[in-house]
Amino acid sequence: MTYHHGNLRKSLLDRAAHVIAEQGIESLSLRALARDLGVSHAAPARHFADKTDLLRALATEGNDRFIAYVNAAADAMGDDPLERYAAMGKAFIRFSLLYPAFYRTITHPDVSAHADADLKASAERRSLVILDAARAAQAAGWLADEKTEDAVLFSIATVRGVSAMLSDPLRQRHEVDADDLIENMVRLIIDPQNPQRNSIKNVKRTKS
Repeated sequence: MTYHHGNLRKSLLDRAAHVIAEQGIESLSLRALARDLGVSHAAPARHFADKTDLLRALATEGNDRFIAYVNAAADAMGDDPLERYAAMGKAFIRFSLLYPAFYRTITHPDVSAHADADLKASAERRSLVILDAARAAQAAGWLADEKTEDAVLFSIATVRGVSAMLSDPLRQRHEVDADDLIENMVRLIIDPQNPQRNSIKNVKRTKS
């Protein structure tokens, strides 16, 4: 890929996304991006102070793309809060598979540790989208006795685990129907036809 003219900033972000998807965040360098685009090694500095700065920009864009993607999935299900939350869970996993570079940057702890104001704001918007949907699902009967934060943590832990498994090259060697797995795992989080209602607080422990 060679840069000819136009928006160098966008070209750097696009090339960075390609490198991250193929090789991971650790393999990224501004010097290599400049070489790939056919510009001087100093050219990226006009737009990004360093690699961390570029990753922040990519993660900020990733959060906005994530919000649009999961909202579209929810809206396609109509107004039922249970169906919407389930759709968002499935979309979360599919986003990680379709847009690995954006997903890796928005979930990478080193990127989050160096977040600027724009990235923090976009991450907050992403969190609120999930939190609001979870509250609506609880109001409709899903895990109504649990703290919303705990229900969200349970949801995110599950979908991130499935995302990691489906992205693992070693796992990919085995025959796994990704669509079936996504459907089944999200159904364990929230089943719109039979929403989970039991609270761990109500489980009585018997003394041995």
